[in-house]
Amino acid sequence: MTAAPAIPASRWSTAPLDGAAALPEAEWNVLARRGFHLHQWFRAAEDRGWRPRHVIAREGPDARAVVPAYLTDAGTPHDLHDRWLGPLRGLERIGLGLRPVLSVQSPFCLASDTLGNANALPRAVLAQVFDLLEETAVRERAKAVVWPFVDPADDVVIALARERGYAVIDAGATARLRIWWGSFDEYVASRSKSVRRTIRSDLAALGTGGLETVSTSAYRAQAAEMDALYRNAYRLRNGRDARIAPGYFERLASPPTPGISAQLTSSSGRIVGMSLNLAAGSVMDGTFAAFASPVHGGAAYLNDLVYEPIRLGCRLGIPALDLGMSALYPKVLRGARLRRRAALVRGTGPAIHQVLVALGAAVARRQEAKERRMLGPLWGPTCYEDAEDLS
Repeated sequence: MTAAPAIPASRWSTAPLDGAAALPEAEWNVLARRGFHLHQWFRAAEDRGWRPRHVIAREGPDARAVVPAYLTDAGTPHDLHDRWLGPLRGLERIGLGLRPVLSVQSPFCLASDTLGNANALPRAVLAQVFDLLEETAVRERAKAVVWPFVDPADDVVIALARERGYAVIDAGATARLRIWWGSFDEYVASRSKSVRRTIRSDLAALGTGGLETVSTSAYRAQAAEMDALYRNAYRLRNGRDARIAPGYFERLASPPTPGISAQLTSSSGRIVGMSLNLAAGSVMDGTFAAFASPVHGGAAYLNDLVYEPIRLGCRLGIPALDLGMSALYPKVLRGARLRRRAALVRGTGPAIHQVLVALGAAVARRQEAKERRMLGPLWGPTCYEDAEDLS
């Protein structure tokens, strides 16, 4: 492990944080840079089996940053969002153990953003954060420390990781939509004629299909129905059961949190579509989209994944929507651009480090090929945001 430079004689300190419950909600949420950072999001996951190994940086008594980290292995209650570790399942079936790992991420989230601005930390403080993560990985007998999806704007984190021997690997792209409109109608008016026609056709199809939609933070009464819909949709899509813990949606809804809303689509009084929108800081996140087979991929799907988040973002004045890594073609067609991320990987031993680096490079190539297939004729430099070269 690289020796960290001494922290200047100041009020800065770093320490492990047992979980979100160890920090008051108000103190936690003031650091939230995106929807996935909300205190309630972490509490619900940690109350349902996620194993936190967070690190906190303080200046005097004040929290300045939290690096969210979890010990993850084959029994971790992840689901389809377990993108980094998912490709390794085949190797584990033949006896090549590559887990557990210490994963820097928010729960059920394809992002490794820190709460608070890690780039603003004194370099010595950030180095101590890395020290604590690496010491935890060794103590827990984890095979590696992985930051699966780092935003390129966190350039100080990426640079320090490189210095400490982490491999920096392309981790694919997420669709991000910049919100500069005052209303949804302004958004529609800003699109090309053909896209405007497509959007209006999608919205009209909701009515003709007899679908009703509602966005609400008070969805505890619908939590059991949401759980069943999600598990059924996951099984049809992936051919296996979701590993999300029982009662997760009910726990997330208790208590209702203004920043977390469920988008519910109903037909004849039955929920046939759902997704969650999380709003905080400068980025709104959408997740847990699931639809019954008659409406999957249609107007309800696009309404949940794109249109309702845009309405909400305009209303709240949030400048960006992160729409995730799936269904890239309809998202880019409707105005999103792709933002690349990097995976930072450091094995706790030389052999496992080399294996994980090689696998990470293979996963990156596979993901790029998948993005090209998803985007079809839209693929090309113009569909990406300008970002640092991560090679």
